[in-house]
Amino acid sequence: MISPFLSLSTSSILTLSYVGGLYVSSKTRVGTLDESTGLKRTKDDADVVRARLKTIGYVAAGSVVLTLAVLSGADEGTERGKHPLIRCITLLSKIGLPLPYPSILTSAFPPLDPPLFSFLLTQAKHVLYGLGLTATLYFGPLVTLALDKELPGQENFDYKRDVQSRWDNVWGLRNYVVGPLTEEIVFRGCIVGLTSSTRSSTLLHSIFLTPFYFAVAHLHHAYEVWTDHEYSMTGLKIGLTHATFQLLYTSLFGWYANWLFVKSASLAPSLVAHVWCNIMGLPAPFDDAARLAVPDAKEQRRLEKGLLNISNETQRGDILDASKAIQSKLKRRKWIVWTSHVMGVAGFAWAIRMS
Repeated sequence: MISPFLSLSTSSILTLSYVGGLYVSSKTRVGTLDESTGLKRTKDDADVVRARLKTIGYVAAGSVVLTLAVLSGADEGTERGKHPLIRCITLLSKIGLPLPYPSILTSAFPPLDPPLFSFLLTQAKHVLYGLGLTATLYFGPLVTLALDKELPGQENFDYKRDVQSRWDNVWGLRNYVVGPLTEEIVFRGCIVGLTSSTRSSTLLHSIFLTPFYFAVAHLHHAYEVWTDHEYSMTGLKIGLTHATFQLLYTSLFGWYANWLFVKSASLAPSLVAHVWCNIMGLPAPFDDAARLAVPDAKEQRRLEKGLLNISNETQRGDILDASKAIQSKLKRRKWIVWTSHVMGVAGFAWAIRMS
């Protein structure tokens, strides 16, 4: 076990390294002048994104090494005499990166302990659990997409627009691969691993206190918003508002992701939950309901065509009846959206409680 001071100081170093690494070089720092274009760099410039991806990759790798070194020093007595590879695998399991032990070192019969198939099956169960639980929370947004016929296989789904354009570029690599992976390694695996190995630490400490590091790591976005607004007072207010909201959201997500991590002892479920949330965004029932309060394109064209071809009272009555039918349909859709959002939250809470 490690001391609370060592855990706190190491976790703080990891957090500061992750955020500070984004501002060490002028290539990764927003607000600096790009000599090739004469414009100030923003966090979404392709060159800035590429440079930041490299930086946080190095930081994540360094964080793993530092965390393993701290945990190794604390376990020197209990692990003394064991093969170095066994010790390394044991330490990796503490930060959510479990691996099967080579049986030649454990005197077990199969080539790996546990057997490779059993190990992969366990990890697959963790992934499906995290994915299923998170999808339950997003039941409302999924129903909204279904009503808009935008789910894969539906008529308004476009692979190039909805998948390729989002994933097949440096921004997709940041948002859905490198960003979630490095954040989960540092703020879930390393920091929660350190906290859970701390003397006098409890499960509640690991789940509910460590998201503070994850939330603080996102506060630098307030500075970036302020920079984008030329350091104006308006930009400062927008940045602080954005940071406050993000602090709340990242804390809530951190609690959930920590719970998945502690329950499974693996980064797999929290990682898939993180990627899912980045893809879907925050559930927004008000926006979804408002968007569905407008007729879809086909219904709108049908209504407009009818209005342009009114020649008598009978046709006028038909058009009015059609308009009422459309409005009635929209009310039903709005009710479905709200009901599905509530059902998703209720189902999520029930599943958490039953786990």
